[in-house]
Amino acid sequence: MKNIIKILLLFIIILPVTATFAQDETEIFYDDFSGLSLDYSKWLTAEKNWGGTVVENGKSVDYNGGVIAENVHLQDGKLILTGCGNLYEGAKRGINRNGQYRDDGKRCGAAIATKEYFASGSYEIYAKISPEFGCCSAMWTFEYEEDYTGDELKVTNHEIDIEFPGRDENNEPSLSHCLCTTWVGEGEDEHKTGYPYCGDQADGKFHTYRFDWHTGDEGEEPRVEYYFDNALVYTSYEYIPTNAGRLWLGLWFPRYWAGTPDFDKTYFEIDYVKITPFREKGDKPQNESYPDSGWRKENILRGDVNGDDTVDLRDAIEAEKNPSETYNANADVNDDEKTDRDDTRLILKSLLS
Repeated sequence: MKNIIKILLLFIIILPVTATFAQDETEIFYDDFSGLSLDYSKWLTAEKNWGGTVVENGKSVDYNGGVIAENVHLQDGKLILTGCGNLYEGAKRGINRNGQYRDDGKRCGAAIATKEYFASGSYEIYAKISPEFGCCSAMWTFEYEEDYTGDELKVTNHEIDIEFPGRDENNEPSLSHCLCTTWVGEGEDEHKTGYPYCGDQADGKFHTYRFDWHTGDEGEEPRVEYYFDNALVYTSYEYIPTNAGRLWLGLWFPRYWAGTPDFDKTYFEIDYVKITPFREKGDKPQNESYPDSGWRKENILRGDVNGDDTVDLRDAIEAEKNPSETYNANADVNDDEKTDRDDTRLILKSLLS
């Protein structure tokens, strides 16, 4: 009885402190990607295409296969964004700008974005970029508006980018440099890009990537500061966004400027993401023109082998008893495009934890 009373007294003492701490933490957005699937209360999975066109056989076609939900999975507490290059011959299919699926999955990547919009703040990820040229590992904020009230279409594009590869002194793609860009529109005179040297980022290690976005306040000049492994490498004072945007994480395939993607698969791995809002006076609300377009409507539930919308022991048994070479994103926990004992192991590991 005495021990029970001591525990209750300790609980009473700790409770107010714990409640205060939780309240202070509510403003911070954080995800360490535990479990088998994305937390869909926090994230949207993109299914769309951007990046320009090329001419093939006399016809204009989309250069890349866009980004698809099947290229997003979690493993060992990390978000894995897969990119399929020119040599990919697997079962996945990319998507065109018109929403139609392509005949193959070449030059097809992955992207997710926060459901919530954020303005001034510190945006940080701990990640390992793709070591391949031809694709782009990126984190960026994004808010897009179209205004048709005047004689000409006016586009507002408030965006902050960290993108790899960057450009070296000879204007060649470099994984030791980064593109750090701030945007307020899509015109040549509405954005500014820096190309800071940041050391070899394709070293197979995780690094911290962060930008601190100041929209302006008393004593705070509008600016964006870029930090790699906690070292300030570049500061932009021009074309500083003010409108709240979603934070995106993506691996996609630019046309030409990132190099040639002559590989099968590559990966952009994110260990955690953290957003600490500053809530400065320069913050403005979002007013996106298409906030609900370009997202996968049906969420992928990795580990749901039997398709009953839950992940439990029956799924592990199903994966063990009935291995399949047929691609099924829900059943393919480790994204190797088959269902087998490796998926069983990951499902059991998740259930035990």
